[in-house]
Amino acid sequence: MAEARRLPWLVLCLAACGGGGGEPDVGLEVGPDDAAPDDAGDVPDTGPDYLERIEVESDYAGLEAEGREVKYLAVVDGRERPLPQECLFQNTRRFPYHIQFLRAVFPDEFGELGMDAYTDLVLRRATRRWWGGELKRYARITHPLSGRPGIAVYTVYQERGPDENLEVEELVEVDRRLKACAPLLASELVLVPSGAEQEDHVRPLVPELNARGVAVRFPVELIERDYEAYSVGESYGYLSVTPRGARPPEEYGPRDILVLELAPTDVTTLGGMLTALPQNVHSHANLRLREKGLPNAMLAGAYEDSRIAALADRLVHLVTGESSLALEAASLADAERWWEEHRPTVGPVRSDLTVTAFAGFDALDSTDAPAYGAKAANLGELHGILPPEHRVEGFGVPFRAYVEFIAHNGLDAGIAALLADPRVYTDRAYRGARLDDLRDRIRDGAFAPGFFETLTTRLREVFGADATYVRFRSSTNAEDLEAFSGAGLYDSRTGCLADDLDGDAFGPSRCLSAAHRAHLEAELARRRTEQAAHPERWWLADLVADLEQDLIEEKTVFDAVRKVWRSLWNLRAFDEREYYGIDHAQVFMGLAVQAAFVMERQEAVAITNLRPDAGDPLYRIVTQLGEVGVVRPSDPTAVAETLTLRRSAAGAADVRLLVPSSLSPDGARLWSDPELETLSGLLFLVHDHFAAHVYPVPADLRLDLEVEVTADDRIVVKQARPYLGLEP
Repeated sequence: MAEARRLPWLVLCLAACGGGGGEPDVGLEVGPDDAAPDDAGDVPDTGPDYLERIEVESDYAGLEAEGREVKYLAVVDGRERPLPQECLFQNTRRFPYHIQFLRAVFPDEFGELGMDAYTDLVLRRATRRWWGGELKRYARITHPLSGRPGIAVYTVYQERGPDENLEVEELVEVDRRLKACAPLLASELVLVPSGAEQEDHVRPLVPELNARGVAVRFPVELIERDYEAYSVGESYGYLSVTPRGARPPEEYGPRDILVLELAPTDVTTLGGMLTALPQNVHSHANLRLREKGLPNAMLAGAYEDSRIAALADRLVHLVTGESSLALEAASLADAERWWEEHRPTVGPVRSDLTVTAFAGFDALDSTDAPAYGAKAANLGELHGILPPEHRVEGFGVPFRAYVEFIAHNGLDAGIAALLADPRVYTDRAYRGARLDDLRDRIRDGAFAPGFFETLTTRLREVFGADATYVRFRSSTNAEDLEAFSGAGLYDSRTGCLADDLDGDAFGPSRCLSAAHRAHLEAELARRRTEQAAHPERWWLADLVADLEQDLIEEKTVFDAVRKVWRSLWNLRAFDEREYYGIDHAQVFMGLAVQAAFVMERQEAVAITNLRPDAGDPLYRIVTQLGEVGVVRPSDPTAVAETLTLRRSAAGAADVRLLVPSSLSPDGARLWSDPELETLSGLLFLVHDHFAAHVYPVPADLRLDLEVEVTADDRIVVKQARPYLGLEP
């Protein structure tokens, strides 16, 4: 997107959308020690871009950034080297990020490196080819094995999850490699876990690690002061206190100020952060918060601080200064004034509640978004330009149907009362409870007269048989906009009309074919076997439960539609709309209705028109086999394929497989040459049409496209929206 349309005041998602991860917040930096410079601005930007070895003090001094940090990359034993060098110690003052360093210094190999590919190279166990992390020197901390003062601690980045935790042999390998590449620091090196999960894993391994010559200290042992500001700033938000030792909350937004023991390895938008343990000055979280002037600090006594205890879950005003912080209760009027001055500009959402027709995609285009939502309208645009075998068939249900449902069940008065309740805007726990109650009432509501009959008629007209799985997708007037994506805020659900009409409430679904049943049973058996062998893989419980439900439960249209409608009032969706100044009373839920994809071959997310200022535009395609998914993968250990191509005058050029899929036999590319030719042609066609007719501003439009390869080998484009992510 054009620079003017970016959202520079937000803390960006550190794990790239659709999978992958950024450089973690490793929980390390506590402030300058005796030998560290007082201010980063006092350190001249001199020295080489990188060194392969650190042998004398001047080597380290030429690379170190504020707080004496130096980031490193070191090759993994037994795997192909990304570059010939055994170790790379980057000039961290000049290049705060690994990905920035690699792109700038090695443009031939990594000029187009994306976050997903970086994550696979450095963070993921299955594909890692570099160990990556950070070194930092402390003059006053003693070495746990030698007892001598002065240590150089190092971290090792990893993805989250039990299967990603580093075992003793791996940690020994990193330790030995760093000692060999940095002889200046060999006697000072000490491992420090890079997050709460890694810390819990490493603690019982300390005796064995020590016996193998690996010294270990923990972040709490590196505290040299009670308070350290990483980002001086001011914010208003709801104070969310995570208990000591617990993971951060899964849902938080730009109006939340988090109090944590240790900074998380990734964050989405938030209002500020306080941690009880030290952070890393050059983590993505710190850099982003500092850039936006949002408060971030280490307060060693956070869990004992009377201000935090008294203000938990309340609306607060936080100011982090150089030497202390101010924290006080805030009035809603003051908070709203501050939010209004600092919020991004989205503009009013549009709606047309007069439209009643359940219009087919063949009759919709982008001008119908005020009545059906941008998702359904954009599916109409796709339908109009794509060949039949590459498009989805379906229809849109307008906002009017949702409004009539709300009125029929007497929920409009309740919504108005909720939005008029001042406590909803000052007490997040109370707000969540009120929204839960509203969603429960929507779940239990009855359709307005005539709705189900009209829907049944359209389902039969478009899809034929009643025993066909149909996908009901959210399509609001507060998503897929030019300056607001809203991705992931609302829900989509699958329904089967035959289950509504069978006269009972018992499964299995009448849309479940024999072939699909056999597929699900085989997958369930495989996952149960995996779960028995690996009980630590926590995500398998949800996978098994979902497969079991798919085999035994009904999937009525009645339930599917209500679940999509109720998602308009998800807590996170409410928080995001509130932050962006979107009037909740003017947001409505439409439906984009299409045949559900089952037993698909693969799924992909493509981003168009990246870096058009650097030659032919770059297109990035992230793909995974089967039904694992890319946007929300059901198996977090599965690594998606990442490939890029250039759009030249002659078509797709310079195709590069950056990361193979972990599910691909022998790491082979998932897209054949003919398939890639077809896919690229579709991507170019869609981009040009949307740039000219749907989103003519900005000139450097980028699109986020979702693609399926169906069970019958069709390549189908199933969604198009503006891509608002930022490339690092």
